[in-house]
Amino acid sequence: MSNEGVKTGLFGKIGSGAARRDEYTTAQRMGAWTAFKSMWSGHFTKALIVGFFTMIMCAPAVAWVIVSGSLSGAAGTIAPYNIFDGAGYPSPWFVGGEYGMQAAVGIGNLLYYDAALFRYSILIPCIAVAGVGLGAMTYIARLHMYGEQVKVLRAYFRGIAATWAQGLTGGALCGAGVFLVMLTYYSFDLHGYPVVGKVFALIGAILPLVFLGIFSFYLVTLASTYKTSYPRTLRDALLLTFAYFPKNMLAALISGALIGLMFLLQLLFGSSQLGMLPWLIMFFLGFYAIVSVFVAVSQGAFAKYITEGLIERETKLKNEQFYAAKRERKLQMKKAAEESGAAVKETKKQPARYVNPKKKKGGKPHKEEAEQTPAPEPVGGYTAKELAKMEEDRRKVAELSSGGGKEASGLEDLSVYTDDGD
Repeated sequence: MSNEGVKTGLFGKIGSGAARRDEYTTAQRMGAWTAFKSMWSGHFTKALIVGFFTMIMCAPAVAWVIVSGSLSGAAGTIAPYNIFDGAGYPSPWFVGGEYGMQAAVGIGNLLYYDAALFRYSILIPCIAVAGVGLGAMTYIARLHMYGEQVKVLRAYFRGIAATWAQGLTGGALCGAGVFLVMLTYYSFDLHGYPVVGKVFALIGAILPLVFLGIFSFYLVTLASTYKTSYPRTLRDALLLTFAYFPKNMLAALISGALIGLMFLLQLLFGSSQLGMLPWLIMFFLGFYAIVSVFVAVSQGAFAKYITEGLIERETKLKNEQFYAAKRERKLQMKKAAEESGAAVKETKKQPARYVNPKKKKGGKPHKEEAEQTPAPEPVGGYTAKELAKMEEDRRKVAELSSGGGKEASGLEDLSVYTDDGD
């Protein structure tokens, strides 16, 4: 195979240990917009069902946000002090005079800061669980991209089995990114830094969150597309985050716009009875839309950096297997021919010899032949032993009758040996 287009260097290691997960792994490349449309065309109802399952996986994070939000109002008043200054915060006994209000506000900010650290640190494992659900959603979105009609429940659990480790890792990293952003936000409130510095600090904290988000989506898209070891998946996701960086940033901007639209709807309907509508849209359609964007972009990256090398390895492996099978077949045929020739040669050297059982030493037949020879039937009602004795008696009578003028003494009368039946 030609080496044209094969990547070398650091990015040439991407997908070096990958194997296809299914028949769609090396399917014909399609444009990002075509791939995005195919994930929605004819799959809208299934997208809603997948969104419902993902909402169940996000339930721990949602529950903790609700609980921690209800407790955040008391964050500045949870520590007991000796006096109360009337400003909404308790103050220690030594605070007084013109600086009493400033001290009280500072204590309240410190308590809010501590509460925020606790709140968002607990949110990290909750987001990790949600990452498992998003990994399964990624698995189904990829099947929809190729027009595959799947049973949602079965495919969702297959997606969890294929991507759960990568989903947990990506979710935990995204949770850590959120924690960093909120830590920066509350740190500026605690220390009273200028607003301009706060804006730039937040931008600096959001950029790592974006990077971690792209990296996390590559983790689950790689796991749902290829069979590879966990360390190699981490390496390939990290390399693809930089190798396909411009289009990755475009996917992140589109996803950020979808999230921003959700917050805009929250501002519009938050105080009305439709306050839950933005969240429902986000869970049932928003997450699937974000996953579709990253799946469409990642398939282009895979076609550019992984597919060609994968096909080359598969072709080489098939050739090796073919020639190995061919050599094995030749060896088997040669061995069979040698065994057949040896058997013919052995037959010529030592031909089988026929042995007449009647001419065996001692004139005695084999035990088998003796056992197979039927016993003679009695003659005239006498057994063979009786007939032999009778013959011996006749011989003696003949000898007596021919000897020295002696009388026969009655033995020459042979009528006693006559068969009664005659």
